[in-house]
Amino acid sequence: MDSLYLRYSTALLDIAEEEKKIEEYKEALSVLNDTFKSEPKIKEYLDSYFVEFNDKEEMVNNLTKEFKLKNLNHFLLVLIKNHRFHDYSKFEKEFRKLANKKIGVLDGFIYSVNPMDQKDINKIEKSLTSKLGKKVELENKIDTNLIGGVKVFVDDHVYDGSLKGQIDKLGKDLRKGDSL
Repeated sequence: MDSLYLRYSTALLDIAEEEKKIEEYKEALSVLNDTFKSEPKIKEYLDSYFVEFNDKEEMVNNLTKEFKLKNLNHFLLVLIKNHRFHDYSKFEKEFRKLANKKIGVLDGFIYSVNPMDQKDINKIEKSLTSKLGKKVELENKIDTNLIGGVKVFVDDHVYDGSLKGQIDKLGKDLRKGDSL
């Protein structure tokens, strides 16, 4: 199934690149993903077998008109026609990864015990962007084993500011002292 997401996302990326609007497509897909998460009835409507295609098309046109991206609604309609709309968030995620790679943005994860506020994630992204010299985008994931703090994975590097990481480091330092 992953190859399916890759094929659709690659096709859309080719279109976005041709139009020289990769960032715009990435942003639009993200905004729509947020809309579908906050208003799940819209996604259910677009994915329903009981709603006429023309009605779905009208809904898609209304959802995409603000973005002014001529092929965005075509992409969504292809997902709907092929009964793949229920996986929209997976297509969006795959597109974001491909687009970021194409435009030189580093993807990463920020692990925390509780969901983080986007404002705090943005601060850490800004700090890492400055440190690494490339734009960094982080996705928050929950890890209840951390105890507190955060752990960030970007570009095969781990930045461990978690309480668990500090305790583990202290334990290693103490063990080194015991072997002297």
